Amino acid sequence: MKVCVSGSAGFIGGYIVEDLLGRGYDVIGVDNLSKYGPVSKSFDSNPKYELVVGDAIDVDLMTKVLMDCDHFIAGAALIGGISYFHAFAYDLLAQNERIMASSCDAAIRANRQGNLQKVTYMSSSMVFESTEHWPSVEGDERQVPPPLSSYGFQKLAVEYFAKAAWDQYRLPYTIVRPFNCVGIGEMRAKSEVEVKSGNVTLAMSHVVPDLVQKIIKGQDPLH
Repeated sequence: MKVCVSGSAGFIGGYIVEDLLGRGYDVIGVDNLSKYGPVSKSFDSNPKYELVVGDAIDVDLMTKVLMDCDHFIAGAALIGGISYFHAFAYDLLAQNERIMASSCDAAIRANRQGNLQKVTYMSSSMVFESTEHWPSVEGDERQVPPPLSSYGFQKLAVEYFAKAAWDQYRLPYTIVRPFNCVGIGEMRAKSEVEVKSGNVTLAMSHVVPDLVQKIIKGQDPLH
């Protein structure tokens, strides 16, 4: 089985690729390297892995890649911690919508004309951002008020894309909602924008690294 992972050079994407290769799958990664720049991964030389340096917003590219794949993990997106949400509020909404529309367009084509069987969409726990009761249960995302952040709102839109592609084109799907992710391999994001928090220049990556930076510098971000 061959799997395409968009956003394969990212933090979460890299772990997904590594796990898939360990399970014996052939993997094609697609990444424009915009967040971290070129990065070395432990699986770069794996003969079952191929990296396509390109943008998931390119429908023709994604269609070409997906035609020969059985499964598509749509992980490409602008993503970061709380500071990133504020610095790139518009881009998170606009660019991620473009990426998702292109990814779905390509997947629909590849499902109808090629080998693609299913899509796994990367959503987020942020779809429950405005909830007032815990724990959240499946279905709450359509009952609670919509997320206040552009990132959370766009992730909710991802789930609507998934359902709409199934309703109209019968494109099978699964939605996953990672919570805060932390682990080896997280890096400082490339950005022309620097966000300061007291004496800390935030990493613009994910929320946990930003909190760790603050604590190391003597701040108390948890209270």
